[in-house]
Amino acid sequence: MVVKDRVGRRRYIIAEDSPKVPEALREIRKIDDWGKLILRDRGFALIRCKHWNKEKVLEILHSHGIKTYRTTGTIRKAKRIMRGLSP
Repeated sequence: MVVKDRVGRRRYIIAEDSPKVPEALREIRKIDDWGKLILRDRGFALIRCKHWNKEKVLEILHSHGIKTYRTTGTIRKAKRIMRGLSP
């Protein structure tokens, strides 16, 4: 067993920034203690979660009408992807 399987990996979800994001984050924090808004930039929001909660977090975001673009494992890659996208 790998240590990261017990501790958990991080996933960063690139989503559109809207007024509904804080409400969705409150719901995400109920299932994932690591759920957090990391960055807001140019109409995008970067949301962190554990890798085993990624699907649940995506469902919560979609249920609030928040469009998601990509999921990645590093902040650096997420920022690179956000530069290539247009909101």
